[in-house]
Amino acid sequence: MSEHSQRLERLRGLMQEHGMQAVLLGTGTNLAYFSGYPSPSRSVPRPFFVLLPLAGDPVFFTHTGHAAEARRFSWISDIRDYQPLATVPVDLIQEALAEKSLLNATIGMELGAEQAFDYSYLQFNRLRDALPGLTLSDAAPLLWALRMVKSPWEISCIRQACDTTSEAYQATFRSARAGMPERDVYLAMKDYLVQHSDGTIFLAITSGSGNYDLVTKPPENRPLVSGDLVWMDAGCTVNGYWSDYSRAGIVGPPSDEQSSAQDAIHRITTQAVTMVRPGVRASWIWQFCLKELEALFFPITSSITQLAARVGHGMGLDMTEPPHLGPHDQTLLQEGMVITIEPGVATTYGTFHVEENVLITKDGAEVLSRSPRNLQPIAL
Repeated sequence: MSEHSQRLERLRGLMQEHGMQAVLLGTGTNLAYFSGYPSPSRSVPRPFFVLLPLAGDPVFFTHTGHAAEARRFSWISDIRDYQPLATVPVDLIQEALAEKSLLNATIGMELGAEQAFDYSYLQFNRLRDALPGLTLSDAAPLLWALRMVKSPWEISCIRQACDTTSEAYQATFRSARAGMPERDVYLAMKDYLVQHSDGTIFLAITSGSGNYDLVTKPPENRPLVSGDLVWMDAGCTVNGYWSDYSRAGIVGPPSDEQSSAQDAIHRITTQAVTMVRPGVRASWIWQFCLKELEALFFPITSSITQLAARVGHGMGLDMTEPPHLGPHDQTLLQEGMVITIEPGVATTYGTFHVEENVLITKDGAEVLSRSPRNLQPIAL
């Protein structure tokens, strides 16, 4: 209750600054952030809505099929349910707005940067047409201003997710063997993450000659052989909050080229972490990493960084959220933000990308992704 009431009060302060009398949210992580309900990322047949007025109690709108869960998990007491599928409950929303004298108000909605509706464009028009007195305003700047800076409780969840991911890497690399199919390594990592977290995970894997540029491919049945570098990028959630970082192992002893490239990328990543502190622009970290990657002494087959158009991103209820450490993001880093830093390249002999999850502190940064950065041994 304390966490969510504080979020609402902070939002109300921003609403006043931006001339909004309410914010209306749909299904997704914004709704989860303010309501406490573990909202699914998509619920097109049964969309949720939360009305957050500048004054008075919030209202949670849910399909009847989710009403019991809404009452169980949300701190909001005014929960109103509807029955028709694949529709916006226009009448309920209109009624609530009338009760709160908001039919001619300025209402913030998820209209802008990295926002999406969980209902069709036609349903949005139906809602807008039923409320001709409303002035709709983009709430995205307010939402991200709040969500980018984490509370101590949010940070503790991310820290736990990072620790679980570290344990998963250690357990998976210890159990892997030459001859094991890549898919089995993937499944071992996946199973550990699922069993020791909320169960919502992200996982990518690549290994072996000819595959190192393919950092988002599905796992394959190809058996591991001596000299294969096995790279994984993984994350899990604790109370909905994500970890997200990569590590790699090697089947048998690494070559001098593999060890040298891993050390070089780890060095660039570590140097970028030392730049992190309040007041630094997101784009500055991109510029530094790009310059360092361009000066690498070994030939690369692709730049993971340039393909991604950034060298890191924010992290929280979404695994990827603002700010983006890219050329066009001028966001000033603030204490309490959690970001990734992930310069990376591919070569003919490996994927080199040692991603870190970093908490911005008052005086600098704390690395939350504490798994070893060297190439982890995989038994022959």
